[in-house]
Amino acid sequence: MAIILVVDDEQPIRQLMARLLERKGHTVIQCGDASTALQVTDAIDLLIVDLVLPGVNGRELTIRLRERQPSLPVILMSGYLPNPELVPAQPSAFIQKPMTPSMVVETVEQMLGT
Repeated sequence: MAIILVVDDEQPIRQLMARLLERKGHTVIQCGDASTALQVTDAIDLLIVDLVLPGVNGRELTIRLRERQPSLPVILMSGYLPNPELVPAQPSAFIQKPMTPSMVVETVEQMLGT
């Protein structure tokens, strides 16, 4: 299964995502901000990131992580409708908060090609 990095400043959302994805057999690394996420040295299979983070936003974090892993798939989440300029380049997807567990699982499976 996949190693998934979940970055969201809201702990309940991170924990919910982790539980949901771990039940599907994935390994989940949780981070509350971009600076912590940038310290993760493991290769990851998927980034799930909130658009609005303290300091560095989700798009900028995506750019920085893709410097290490150029084809890293990304799922961007937000409670706001995204400005198309802020959505990362492909491969990427967008999930509108609040999201359903089935929406998360389906999008993760799409991005991982499973």
